[in-house]
Amino acid sequence: MSEGLSTTGGDLVPWLDRAEVLQATVAQLRKDLNAPELVLPDQGDGAFEALRAQVLPVVADRHRQGQHALGVVLYRVDLPEAHAKRSMAAGGLPELAGQVVLRALQKVLTRMRYAALSGSE
Repeated sequence: MSEGLSTTGGDLVPWLDRAEVLQATVAQLRKDLNAPELVLPDQGDGAFEALRAQVLPVVADRHRQGQHALGVVLYRVDLPEAHAKRSMAAGGLPELAGQVVLRALQKVLTRMRYAALSGSE
């Protein structure tokens, strides 16, 4: 995973302007976090922050439940523990929630890219 991920998302966040990417990212977050209550935010500039705002209470709840519960989330999201620790040190739970959103988005984009490549062969 890129060391350059930050809560601003760099080159990834603009992809949330595409309806299919945003829908797939929410679906991925619902699955990874076991959080069916997550809702699809409006497309556009605020989509990332809206997703982070929804993910933050889920991550905070798992954090309150203990290291194991948070570890399960990090495993399902595929966020390395060292990266999670750096995120927590840099900005606490809001930073970690942003990383979770970005990792879900990254997984969606990777899946879409490989689907497009295999469809063109």
